[in-house]
Amino acid sequence: MSNGQARRMLGQRGEQEAEKFLIAQQYSILVRNYRSSLGEIDLIALDRRTIVFVEVRTRTGPIFGDPLASVNARKQRQIVKTALVYLARNGLYHCAARFDVIGIQWEAGTARLTHVKGAFEMPHDL
Repeated sequence: MSNGQARRMLGQRGEQEAEKFLIAQQYSILVRNYRSSLGEIDLIALDRRTIVFVEVRTRTGPIFGDPLASVNARKQRQIVKTALVYLARNGLYHCAARFDVIGIQWEAGTARLTHVKGAFEMPHDL
């Protein structure tokens, strides 16, 4: 298996863990791996009446750093632009929206999950 394949499988495993976590927190999953020409959003969920765009970052150990720290300003702008496409295509501009990040650290086969609600805001310079 190539490094790219292993990374994709790890990412998919992380997204599945994040989805299970969100469902346990009473979120409804609307879309998995939403794609537009501007990018991809891992999970789109509904938390009561708020649409939540979720970026999932997965790491296998502390040597690769904090998974949450890898969602830099460039990635945030890409997620926001993709979210705006989703909202426009679905006529949902009137809905409350939020950007969350879920970091997953795999340790001895167990997922340690950190959920940051409202991890970033929509930049004003779009």
